[in-house]
Amino acid sequence: MKILSSNTTRIDTSPATGGVARPEERRPAVSPTSSAAARDAGTVRIDPRASLLAAAESSMADAPEIDMARIAEIKQAIAEGRFEIDSRRVAERLAGSVRDLILTRSN
Repeated sequence: MKILSSNTTRIDTSPATGGVARPEERRPAVSPTSSAAARDAGTVRIDPRASLLAAAESSMADAPEIDMARIAEIKQAIAEGRFEIDSRRVAERLAGSVRDLILTRSN
């Protein structure tokens, strides 16, 4: 025996909405007024920051790996008071880093 009512609830099994919805509450999965969205549906846009990320990853690949033995050696030298800092070498490397940064940003 079937009981029919005009106020029955239907189960929406479409992947767009899912769940339980009354017929008057169902909406289409894609808006018919979104012609721009339909036109761009096959277009892939990459955020400009993605190229910066790719550049950072490639520069990290060129960076030397951490030498834990060298770090332990430097820590020991600092603890024993025999670690000397060559200020000229530090200044030269800092100036080189700044030069590289300026050249990279000007391109």
